[in-house]
Amino acid sequence: MVIVALIGCGCLIFSKLWINPATSNQVQDTAYKTASSVKTPDVVISKANLHKSDVPLPDKDMVEKVQAELFKGVKKEDLEKAKKTVHELHMYFESGFVYEAENWIEKYSDPNSPGWVFWEKTGTIEIPGYTEKVYNEKDGNWYIQRLEEVKAAFADKTAFTDDITKAQELISEAVKNHDIKNLWYAHQVLHNLDYWVLNYPIQYPKGTAAPPDWKGVETYFGVTKTLKGFYQTALEEYIYDEQTGRYINKITGVWYVVKDGYKVIPPEEYIDRAKVETIDGINITDRPNDVWELKEIREITIKSGDTLVDIIKPYFMNEHFRMNYEWYAKQVLKLNNITDPHYIKAGDTLKIPIYIDKGAKVN
Repeated sequence: MVIVALIGCGCLIFSKLWINPATSNQVQDTAYKTASSVKTPDVVISKANLHKSDVPLPDKDMVEKVQAELFKGVKKEDLEKAKKTVHELHMYFESGFVYEAENWIEKYSDPNSPGWVFWEKTGTIEIPGYTEKVYNEKDGNWYIQRLEEVKAAFADKTAFTDDITKAQELISEAVKNHDIKNLWYAHQVLHNLDYWVLNYPIQYPKGTAAPPDWKGVETYFGVTKTLKGFYQTALEEYIYDEQTGRYINKITGVWYVVKDGYKVIPPEEYIDRAKVETIDGINITDRPNDVWELKEIREITIKSGDTLVDIIKPYFMNEHFRMNYEWYAKQVLKLNNITDPHYIKAGDTLKIPIYIDKGAKVN
């Protein structure tokens, strides 16, 4: 007798199922061909660390802009299917790391664990001393194939499809090398795409299954390209303060916020001096826009991976202190006839305006 079971690569949930052998074999033959060596940092893998992240949560307006661009041109039925698929895969992974019944950490931390066979093949599996005869529906190829179906619906959305490919490669490497660390990071990719891209805002209405770990609802890992260029990380020497939502320089006390995708140093009156200590003699109040006179225009070549914010940041921070950042960014956009600041092309020339303060005192 064969016991048919749903196995999320670890947990046995008994049910009557039917699987198409032809489909399963086809996936088995093709899914690992795109695998590459995926580099992942060292991490302490534990249930307590699953949703540990110091990356601040994305801004609501920014995520909605990402969604608007990503969802544009995608068929409604394809979008809904993608949302459901990514969420289900995310929950499979989260359950594996959270629930004791599945206990991926114990079962797969050892690369020699016989349990890895459930990631390697579908069908009837029996391992003496480890498991009775069961039917495994979900191996690594099953997850990869589901993600391939999601990717097909977003064929022209490069950043998003790159993120899906990254998850696929992490799963493939995990199976090939019996490396739980790759499963760990695949979960982070699925987590970001589920909670902060496809299914944002996160909702669990009454009557729906709750997530295995509620901490995940308030966690963002910052590991996906889809939000890159919209979501800004802290400048060097700055730290993010969760209580105030500011990025603070620990040495000078100067701080900034991210507004509409730009790093902005607000006027002095908004500083809460009870929480942010500014060095004596530093005045970071914005100078009026009309005091700035164009001095010169420099030209740089945009490189692959550059964002507009990162390009103009050093020119603003080093040469235009006390200038309103939003005003400066608008001058750059106007000078270059850029209508969408989030999209620039590698190889193009970007003009950078350099200003002087007409009202500055001369010592």
